[in-house]
Amino acid sequence: MMTKLMMVVALSACMVLGSSAVWSCSMAGPNTHIGIVTAMDPAAKTFTIQDAETRQAITFAATDALLKSIQKAQKVIVKFESKGGKLIASTVQA
Repeated sequence: MMTKLMMVVALSACMVLGSSAVWSCSMAGPNTHIGIVTAMDPAAKTFTIQDAETRQAITFAATDALLKSIQKAQKVIVKFESKGGKLIASTVQA
């Protein structure tokens, strides 16, 4: 419950202040990245975000259902796990 509250507070702060620099992955907690969706590849079952904290591109593997729930240029919070050198998105919140 507290983790969800922290994510909501971080997302709300970003929306209120209008600056993606406020979005900080270190504030969001472990195995969490915050950023803007820059690419989606349904055939490869991946999507890429520009990380708000580092400004680096990060690509995640995702299920079809997760891919359908997001769109390019959308601000998202991605919870993930690392398996076999890949980042696997477990949840994506817009």
